[in-house]
Amino acid sequence: MNITDTNDRYFQDINLILKKAGICRPTLVIDKQRLDLNINHLLDVIKRGFQYRIVAKSLPSIPMLRYIMERTGTCRLMSFHLPFLIHLIENIPEADVLLGKPMPISAVKYFYHWQQNHSCEFKPESQLQWLVDSLDRLQEYHTFARNNNLQLRINLEINVGLNRGGFDDSSGFQQALALLKESDHLSLSGLMGYEAHITKIPALASGPKKAFRLAMKRYQFFTEQVRRVFGDQVLQGLCLNAGGSTTYPLYNDNTLINEISTASALVKPTDFDVFTLDDHSPAAFIAAPILKDVRKPNLPMASGISACLRMIGLSPKRAAFIYGGNWLASPCYPAGSKRSGVLGHSSNQELYEINKDHPVQRDDFMFFRPTQSEAVFLQFGDIAVIDDGEIKEYWPVFQYPESDLQSCTAKDHFSKDNLNGARR
Repeated sequence: MNITDTNDRYFQDINLILKKAGICRPTLVIDKQRLDLNINHLLDVIKRGFQYRIVAKSLPSIPMLRYIMERTGTCRLMSFHLPFLIHLIENIPEADVLLGKPMPISAVKYFYHWQQNHSCEFKPESQLQWLVDSLDRLQEYHTFARNNNLQLRINLEINVGLNRGGFDDSSGFQQALALLKESDHLSLSGLMGYEAHITKIPALASGPKKAFRLAMKRYQFFTEQVRRVFGDQVLQGLCLNAGGSTTYPLYNDNTLINEISTASALVKPTDFDVFTLDDHSPAAFIAAPILKDVRKPNLPMASGISACLRMIGLSPKRAAFIYGGNWLASPCYPAGSKRSGVLGHSSNQELYEINKDHPVQRDDFMFFRPTQSEAVFLQFGDIAVIDDGEIKEYWPVFQYPESDLQSCTAKDHFSKDNLNGARR
């Protein structure tokens, strides 16, 4: 297979590989050679002096995460969902985990309730950073930690221009730093400034370059406040996180930021077709069997009208019903295919218009590029990994831990002795 171009021959080759493997249903496919090329681009940036944190929600598969961890030499992960956090630490207990969004205090309570009832090698007091976006939330965490004699590492979310929350004004941030400095139960572990807006700023609004400069200036504003409260030595040991899949290539040195996060860039869904990832290749596809190849498709109860509409180009001359459909994805093979509006969306047998002369046939696969990875990857079961022209392995996706989805109803079910035992 050609691993740099995405053309008919490329997908025809994958079609044969899937048929040879006996795949007969919609399947998420990873091209491992393309994944490796994208990892190589990431490594070029990491070598500029950064630590690397994998955004686990975007690549929700333990074997896939372990493969990337090995290739990049990191054990740092970012998690966004409490059941998946538990899944991660059960399967990758050596991981250093940063929460990617602030959790309600009820979720924090749930986590420690789960921990006290499960044996796990993971040590949250040294391996977990809770993300906190406000003084009120920090005070909630502090009260909980103090009442239960816990040690919580706190990473402060700062607003560097995305305006999605986080500490924004100097007063609230200074109060948060003062609380962290005085607390016997909370410690400052770092800062996180997410700047996904940068590549979306149009030239009329100063463009991405200025947006990046302003974001870094804003980040430096917060680090200077940390320096004044905690000193240079403490600041140098913090996790100063930034970056995302659309922005990580913009970072050239670690004078301000020492850790970057990305994951979607490694498989490049369509939402990440941006100038910063021009060197990256799409590496993830949905393969859906074509169930019915329909020549001259007719509207229900309107065969005559359908013929007229085909003649004037308002109805397709050929269409295909696929196995499944209605995904967050766009068709990429056969080229020029598009969802038909004749019957509307269907998750069972969606109808797609295809070129009347294309060689694709019934029982061949139609291919789609996901718009994102985090939700789409979870819809197809095990991921088929194509390596050197054949499927050599399947990577299972995240599973919700059985019996761990029940809400924690015992509000203060946190025995200090039990929690200390769980930490041991």
